[in-house]
Amino acid sequence: MKLAEVCTVYPSTWDASAVRNPGAAIPLAIRLKLRAQRGYLQAALDTHPQRSANRMGLGLRPYEAGDSLRAVSARHLLLQEELQTRTDVSPGRFHVTVIVHCYANMQFKSEATDVNKMQAAWAVAGLLQNLHEQQAQRVDVIALSGPQLGEELVKHAALLRRSHFCYVVTDLLFNPNSIDAASEELSAALSHLHVRNGIVAVVRDPWESPDFEKTAETTTIAFASPSEGEITKNASLMGEKSAGEERNLQNNRDRHSGQEYIQNLRSQLNGLQTLLNLRGWGSLWLTAEHAIDDISQKVAVNLAAQRI
Repeated sequence: MKLAEVCTVYPSTWDASAVRNPGAAIPLAIRLKLRAQRGYLQAALDTHPQRSANRMGLGLRPYEAGDSLRAVSARHLLLQEELQTRTDVSPGRFHVTVIVHCYANMQFKSEATDVNKMQAAWAVAGLLQNLHEQQAQRVDVIALSGPQLGEELVKHAALLRRSHFCYVVTDLLFNPNSIDAASEELSAALSHLHVRNGIVAVVRDPWESPDFEKTAETTTIAFASPSEGEITKNASLMGEKSAGEERNLQNNRDRHSGQEYIQNLRSQLNGLQTLLNLRGWGSLWLTAEHAIDDISQKVAVNLAAQRI
C-alpha cells in the first residue's frame, strides 16, 4: 500500500492547528499492519548500547506521581513491596518528538499526484507516531509554522533536548541562489540545540524527488525564496505574479529544470546526509508514491545505524 492512500484523510491546508493527533487518523487496517511489522523497529532498538527495559519502553520503571494506578505492577508490589509502573501500559521513558514543518510551500501539488506535500508530511508523522507508540514509548508531535525551520526549532529547544530521539518532517526548501542553504541552516540549528539523535524525513512531491525523470522544462514552487515574500500556495494558482514572483520563476527556469534540476536535487540531499552524519543524525526522502512497508523499513535501518 502506498502512502498516498493514507494521505487523503489529512487536510491539505498548511494550518499548523489543523491536525492535533496525526497517529489517530491512520486507518485501523494500517495500524494493524504496522503492529505486525513492529519487529523492524524493535530489532533496531535492541542495538541500543545502553539498552534497558526503561529506555526501550518495555518492562518496569519506578512509579512517578501522576501514573495511573492501573499501570502499577501488583505482582511486583506484593513480592518486592515497591511501586513499579508497567511501561507496556503507560508511556515508557523513551521520549520521541516528531516535528512537522507547516508553511505555505507544503501545499504544492504537481500533476503527478493527487495529494500535496502537507498531507504526505502528516501521514508520515502519523506512521512514525504509531510505530513508536506501539513500543509503549512517549511521542510528542509538534507543528512548526514559518519557512525558516532553524529559527522555529530554537523556540522548542527545551523539549528537543529532553527527547531521546527526534524526527523532523519537512520538504527542505532552499532558495535558487544557494542549493545547500536549507541543509546548512538545519544542521547548524541541530548542532546549536545539542539534539541527541534523529532523522530528517524530507517529504517531496514526485516532481521534486531525485528520481524525477521528466525531460521537459518543469518549474516547481519548491525553490522559491521565502525572503521574496509569501510563497505561493500552489503553482497552478499562479496567474497574476508580482515582480518578486517573476524573478523566482525565472531563477527556477534557469537553474531548476532539465538535468540540472535533477542534479541540484541530488546534490542537496547528498549534502544534507553528509552534514547530518557529522551530527549523528540520519536522513531519508519520501514521496506519496512510496510504499508504507518501505518507509517503516527505512526508519528501522536509520535507527539501527545510529544505535540510539
